[in-house]
Amino acid sequence: MTVASEARSRPRRPRDKVRRPEILAATVELVREQGLWSVRVSDVAKRAGTSPASVIYYFGTKDQLFEHAIGDADAEFYAKLWPELDTLASALDRLARLVVRSSMSEWVLWMDLWVYARRHPEMLAAENSYHARWCATIADIIRHGQARKEFRAVDADGVAARLGALTNGLAVRLVLEERSFTREDYVLSSLASAAAELGCSLDALREAAANVPSEWTAEE
Repeated sequence: MTVASEARSRPRRPRDKVRRPEILAATVELVREQGLWSVRVSDVAKRAGTSPASVIYYFGTKDQLFEHAIGDADAEFYAKLWPELDTLASALDRLARLVVRSSMSEWVLWMDLWVYARRHPEMLAAENSYHARWCATIADIIRHGQARKEFRAVDADGVAARLGALTNGLAVRLVLEERSFTREDYVLSSLASAAAELGCSLDALREAAANVPSEWTAEE
């Protein structure tokens, strides 16, 4: 059984054009550094070595540029994650791998998007799609574990929604309190909640998490 399912489609990357990759990379860098509220089209153009007119030509508006840039980062994450999960038979291993990899995710981008989308409704659909994909990935692992009798019979989508919300909340602490709330704290708190929801061994999840390679092992 693979992680991909009919309920969840892989995010598609935009087709490369002459300047698109440089513009998207520059946008992500600037959003990390300054936040969505502060980044201007002229800033992106300068960082990418092109003109503001070129940025608008490729992306239309600043909000569309942000949507494509964050979507590209989201696609990059799953393009690495899903093939790696598919190499693991055990749902416990998959869940631990998912949590560890998510601790390395672009949480600064997602946090900015949450706040930005509240004031810019045109970005809300994109934010909702990213969150839905995250919850669907969790739910797929839960169903895999239920099929293997590793997890108890629960509402996979309901548990995934709660775990998705939990990881989002923990990520806020991870970003804002990076010295007092570490990646390890994020991982252990997420695993403890998952174990309680799914009726599986927390020790087994912790052991699986400890064995996750520090580098991504799957090729795109």
